[in-house]
Amino acid sequence: MRAPQYSKDPQSIFKSEFIYNPFPILDSLRKNSPISSIGNSGFHLISSFELIQEVLDREADFSANLKGVLYRSHDGNPDCFDLSETGALDVIATADGANHARHKKVLANAFTTKSVMQYETYIRKITDKEIQKIKVNGGSCIATIEKIPAMVISKLIGLPNTEYDDFMRWIMIGGSILAGEISSEGLHYLAVETEKMSGYLLEKFDLLQNPNFKDQSLLSVLRDAFENGVISQEEAIGIAIILFGAGGESTSALMGSSIYHLATKSEIQNELRKNNELIVPFIEEVIRMSPPFRFHYRHVNSDCFLGGYPLVSGEKLLLSWDSANRDENQFDNPNEFSLKREKPKNHMGFGRGAHFCIGATLARLEVKIFIETLLESFDQFKLKNEPCYLNSIFVRRFTSLEIE
Repeated sequence: MRAPQYSKDPQSIFKSEFIYNPFPILDSLRKNSPISSIGNSGFHLISSFELIQEVLDREADFSANLKGVLYRSHDGNPDCFDLSETGALDVIATADGANHARHKKVLANAFTTKSVMQYETYIRKITDKEIQKIKVNGGSCIATIEKIPAMVISKLIGLPNTEYDDFMRWIMIGGSILAGEISSEGLHYLAVETEKMSGYLLEKFDLLQNPNFKDQSLLSVLRDAFENGVISQEEAIGIAIILFGAGGESTSALMGSSIYHLATKSEIQNELRKNNELIVPFIEEVIRMSPPFRFHYRHVNSDCFLGGYPLVSGEKLLLSWDSANRDENQFDNPNEFSLKREKPKNHMGFGRGAHFCIGATLARLEVKIFIETLLESFDQFKLKNEPCYLNSIFVRRFTSLEIE
């Protein structure tokens, strides 16, 4: 017997009600059908902390390789957009086993706490400047929360500070193919911009053949790994592209969610103003309750069982961080925003296990500095109007967010 359907309406996952507030449906699924089918798409939604952990532990059965994504077909129903024939290389987040470990080892030293903290002064400087633009823009936060992560990740990668318009565009299109809405025009735009980004990064990468141009940047780290035969040139550029997108869009999304929770929870905002040490658990609670990425994909390598239900080779899984982070078997009062959790980092908002986000330390630092500066720059603030989310099943990001 196959897993039950996640909803009587297979199109529910694409509707604004679900995108804005998926939690009632996820709560019900987690308790009653922690593995459920999404229409006839070949995708299954995994909603319990326990089952998601099992999937992550069974890498031989469930691959991180991105072979296909869920999208709304021409008739409105969920379907699989096949990526297996695109020739795209699986690196870092979408690599498995030895390849994933090899890629991660190349970057490991660049993302230690010591390495990340070297950028603290730079992050504070640009945050001080950019956060003032919220006032200039009448309380609109979007330009600021998009630009700061773009400036930080481009600095880390080793790119000049003169082309942020391109950087921000490339960073924010990273999740486009995962949003669930794919058109021929959109795919063409994505292909053109990805080619531009690849060409740009390759040009900078080639300049590093001259050792005089090398520094501590991630692109220099990747160049050294390439020259030492650890990774290929294609892998190096692929890793840079992944870091560009994931390091920018997810941090921007987290900043937006942090503003939202502060603006809608005056008592929490007051607590942080009185004691800024609470900013750290606040960030973890934002990540738990509003993870930047709602889920990640896994590919079923061979026929197997999960949660008592059969899965067929080639099918796909959506590991719902949204749901796992509110699992009542893992968290007391999971739908309550609390600064007093015993283990505040015990969530899946940055993934889990081998694929835990390599940039988590950097993201936490950026958001911590952002919140500190925001609270110093503004008196008590609230939402100016109802914010709007990006129409995406994958990333939780605002397209409008204003405070007063």
